[in-house]
Amino acid sequence: MSGLKEINHTFAAVGWGLLFIWWGIVILIDPLTIGMGAIGTGLILLGVNAARHLKGIPERESTTIYGIMFLAWGVIDQARRMLGLNEGVSWAAILIVIGVVAFLLPLLRQPKIAMKPEE
Repeated sequence: MSGLKEINHTFAAVGWGLLFIWWGIVILIDPLTIGMGAIGTGLILLGVNAARHLKGIPERESTTIYGIMFLAWGVIDQARRMLGLNEGVSWAAILIVIGVVAFLLPLLRQPKIAMKPEE
């Protein structure tokens, strides 16, 4: 395995390890909410991509997207709790966030069509 591939593999393994540890902590410790779990998950995913970037390894787009979505879900869920709204509000909000991302990504990925000069 080449050096960058090996480092990338190490980052992925460390990321999975951190995720399982974090999820276990969220389940074990009662005051931690699902929203806090989602925030931690998003930060771990984004942190793995930041580490990749610092080492010159291309980031994984899916990890960035999922990290942002988990972070958004967690923030929305925590805001819902502070405002005293029912649980359906955070589920509805995260579905809207996922829909917006799913809608915008293909539009942002479309290659720019160069205009041909008229002949």
